[in-house]
Amino acid sequence: MFNRLDYLKFFCTAAKHKTFKDAAIEMNVSPQVITRCIKELEADLGEILFIRSTRSIKISPFGLQFYDKAKAALGLIDQMFIAETNDDLPVRITAPAVICRLFVMPLIQQISAENPDIHFDVRPADTFSDVVEGQIDIGIRVGSQLTSTRFIARSVGKIRHVVVATPELIAKYGIPETPDDLHRLPTTALLDKNKNQVWPWFFSGHPSIIPSKPAFTTDSSDSELAAVQAGLGFGQIAVFMAAPYIKSGELIPVLADYEDQGELDLFLYRPQSGPVPHRTRLVYDAFVKCFSDPDFFQTEYRQKI
Repeated sequence: MFNRLDYLKFFCTAAKHKTFKDAAIEMNVSPQVITRCIKELEADLGEILFIRSTRSIKISPFGLQFYDKAKAALGLIDQMFIAETNDDLPVRITAPAVICRLFVMPLIQQISAENPDIHFDVRPADTFSDVVEGQIDIGIRVGSQLTSTRFIARSVGKIRHVVVATPELIAKYGIPETPDDLHRLPTTALLDKNKNQVWPWFFSGHPSIIPSKPAFTTDSSDSELAAVQAGLGFGQIAVFMAAPYIKSGELIPVLADYEDQGELDLFLYRPQSGPVPHRTRLVYDAFVKCFSDPDFFQTEYRQKI
């Protein structure tokens, strides 16, 4: 019924009292339980722990020595269960490389300034990371709803896309009137590393398409944007990436009547099982707050033609 840890607790409690009855009252058990456990502990140790009389108990010389060890052992066990807010365990985060660069790192800088005891381990990855196998605390994913019961996922926003090109490229090829016109124009293509195929281009009121003859193909969102900025082709770029360059006039949005309304979600996810450490909860809540804020994570731009 009781284990050795219980025996140590009963013994240390009895050592503070004059009778087993007083110890039993403190431990909320019967005096017979205390008596039996002390006897079994003495049998295991091969030594007398208490000198008994009809009216009281007195700890033996061996019992005094054993008490110091038992008290230290119980103290160590109690210490193990004290929540440590200043531990060295990092919050391990994975996110697509471009989101990591534009948003995760600035957020970490802000959180670290306010909570210098929190450590971070960031793993940029454009493939879906298994939070269990990778021991990830917080993951960020662009795409469809996570269906695995191993994860808790929360959609914090939509990823909207806009077709853009440089003024020079538009002057050379003209403005496409419908998404189908893109098949005759130089375009860029972004590979989905999870599926090893090109991401489709999404439109409102028109089926998705995959441009038939891309002039530039890559598996990096940053590289695709750079190719569009270099005038290599029209590209469908996430608004959060394209907005600053639209505002500056470096890129011009086209096909406004068919503009993607947000086919893809931005998800925050974490493991399903087990309690969430304070450090992870603090970072997760900060991420939810910021990525849900359109002033932080842009889904709109102002200029349209």
